[in-house]
Amino acid sequence: MHSKKRNEFHNGNFSLIPITDEKTFKSEEIAGFDCGKDDLNEFFQVDAYAHHEQLLAVTYYFQPKEATDREIFYPVALVSLLNDRIEITREERQGIKKKFGKSLKKGIPYPKRNYTSFPAVKIGRLGVSKQFQGQDIGTSLLNMIKNLFLTHNRTGCRYLTVDAYREALPFYDKNEFEPLWEKDKEDQQRILYYDLKRFSF
Repeated sequence: MHSKKRNEFHNGNFSLIPITDEKTFKSEEIAGFDCGKDDLNEFFQVDAYAHHEQLLAVTYYFQPKEATDREIFYPVALVSLLNDRIEITREERQGIKKKFGKSLKKGIPYPKRNYTSFPAVKIGRLGVSKQFQGQDIGTSLLNMIKNLFLTHNRTGCRYLTVDAYREALPFYDKNEFEPLWEKDKEDQQRILYYDLKRFSF
C-alpha cells in the first residue's frame, strides 16, 4: 500500500495536497472558503466530495509550506483536477484547430504528431481565497501543477486544459495558456491549453 504523502507535492514555499477524506471536505475551513465566485465556492463546499467519491476528480488544497510543517490545515487556494484529452482530426489541423496543429509540428516529433488525441489534465475548478488574491497565489499554484505533472507523471500527460471564464482569461494568458480554437472567442468560457514541454523550473 502506497503512502498518501506520495501524492503530495511541496516546494520551499507551498504545499499541494489532495483531499482524501469526508471530514476534510466537510471541515469549517472548506465551508468558509470564499474565492468571490459563488459557483466555485458551491463546487468546493458541496460538489467536490461527490466528485471524489465517484472518482471523477481530485480536489487539492494549496497552502504555505510553513502551515504544512506545523500540521495546520490552511487552504489559500483549492483546485480540482481530472483527466482530459485534446482531440484533433486531420481536417481540424487545417481548419478550426490550425494554430494547435502548428504547435504539434513544432513540439511533437513525427509520426506521433499524427495521433488523433493527446493526453491532458483538466483544471476543472480553481479558486484563490479572497484574502490572498492579488499576491500571485494562482500563478504559484499553476506552476506547482505544471511541475507536478512533469516530475510525477504516472500515465502520460502532455497538456493542461481549462474551460476558462471570460474574466479569468487575462490570468491564464499571463500564465501562457493559449486558446484551442477561435470559435468560442465570444463565449462566456474559452477552452485553453498549455503545453507542459514548454515549462522549465
